[in-house]
Amino acid sequence: MADHRARVADEIRETLNRADFQTLSSDAFRIDVTDSFQRKLGECQAIQGPAGDQYRIRIARRLFEDNLDTDWRDTVRHEVAHAYVISQHGQDVQPHGPEWKEAARRAGADPTARYEGEDLVDADYVLACPAGCFDRGYLKRSKRIKFPWKYACEECETRLVSYDAGDAPSTCDPGSCYVASIPWEQEDDRNDANTSQSARYLLACPNGCTEWGYQQRSKRIKNPWWYSCPECDTKLVSCDGHDTPTTFEPGTCNVESITWTGPQLIYACPAGCFSVGYAQHCDETRHPGRYRCGECNTRTVSYPADQRPDDLAPGTNYTD
Repeated sequence: MADHRARVADEIRETLNRADFQTLSSDAFRIDVTDSFQRKLGECQAIQGPAGDQYRIRIARRLFEDNLDTDWRDTVRHEVAHAYVISQHGQDVQPHGPEWKEAARRAGADPTARYEGEDLVDADYVLACPAGCFDRGYLKRSKRIKFPWKYACEECETRLVSYDAGDAPSTCDPGSCYVASIPWEQEDDRNDANTSQSARYLLACPNGCTEWGYQQRSKRIKNPWWYSCPECDTKLVSCDGHDTPTTFEPGTCNVESITWTGPQLIYACPAGCFSVGYAQHCDETRHPGRYRCGECNTRTVSYPADQRPDDLAPGTNYTD
């Protein structure tokens, strides 16, 4: 047990240095490796110590049983991010809101709330409050996953969202379904009139495998390059309902009222771990220095889709 606490203490020090949480000291943390957690992986509590504010971090001992460094280290980083948010914003801030998500990225942690249980382990889908109150894993495409707009958060009454596990959208519109294999995003998108003959817009495979009709210009219509055909894995296209999708290049938006056809901005890891195309600016493309790659912990970059710099300096926005 003492060895586990020492490993947690070392990870706390490394996380504080990695994230540059200068307002926190490793001496401010009390560590407990516990057998009492049945579902939780970790916990952070603010306590009053003799030298001022302190933080008690509790980590589930089972995380160390299989020597899974990724699990226990991510949990420690997760809880250190909570401590930093409390130190900056107090205890009334949302536990997994935008402040914590930014801190978690800086700490090198997966910026999502984590749970365990027989219906949550290896979850394929996530149901969440877009305000950050909670997220919950699901193994099947249940009614909640398919129709999140029918449900509201018990804490803040915001309409819920759903998405594929490990593929959380950078921004979430309340009451939206972001599961790639479900052909509608919001309630108005899903109706029997959404056929290729009557829909205002189409999302389709350019090889003709399948197509979905939409009545609104959803994210799928605006950013078809985010999605691939479930049959042939070709990047999808979007277009006006009266057009023929098979005449367009894969991964392009061909809606007449939308001024771009492909990604305008790239958000990426300069080490090449990932790159994502965006049609418009988001927080990640405006402030890439705030975020780190989940694989190699390098600060991310952003640049125009057609002007990739030869040398990518971590944390740089090349779009300005």
